[in-house]
Amino acid sequence: MSGTRGQANLPALAVALLVVTSAAGLGLLVADAAFADAQREPVERETAVALSERLVAADAPLTTRRNVLNASRVAALDAEALDRSFPVAEGRSVRIRLDGETVVERGDPTGGTTVRRVVLVERRQAVTLPRVPDDGVTLPRRSPRATVTLDPPPAATVETVRANGRVVLHDPDGLRGSYDLALSRYETTRLRFEGEGPLPPPAVEVTYYPARTTKAELVVTVDG
Repeated sequence: MSGTRGQANLPALAVALLVVTSAAGLGLLVADAAFADAQREPVERETAVALSERLVAADAPLTTRRNVLNASRVAALDAEALDRSFPVAEGRSVRIRLDGETVVERGDPTGGTTVRRVVLVERRQAVTLPRVPDDGVTLPRRSPRATVTLDPPPAATVETVRANGRVVLHDPDGLRGSYDLALSRYETTRLRFEGEGPLPPPAVEVTYYPARTTKAELVVTVDG
């Protein structure tokens, strides 16, 4: 009688073991998925933070100085340049937005980790001075470069151009034409023109490139 009861309980025991084994397997799968998510999120965050920091570094390809983005360089950024200049982003879905506009997007960064930073965006515009005295001119605003166009009359020459006392152009036979000058962006520049004879206003034209900075939000999203 007891043997018959034992045989009758065998199917029930097998079913119970199957249920327990399945439940344990499912629990392991859920645990593995949760562990993978837990592992992935810190990596995503580290990558997003590292990329956002590198984008605004002082020596980054997109900046003129730390936390100041050059608008022209940012506009030229694409996925290929992103991987070349910022290897930390390679192989990942990435979106970079500046002041609400998407700069570059690769893959499908629909989720992931997002890092936001407040930055300055620098834009430069060409300004040509309407009249330049024959002895020299002080640029109204700091500029890292200037373009000087010299067209002295036949009775005059410009032999030397100085920027804050430093010789930036010199030709004893006379200067004529357009020249790009590298200037210090840390100080106001005084340009002086030295030569022979008077220089009427049309003889000298100076174009400089002052900066205008605006505050913006940089948003970096990394997924995967």
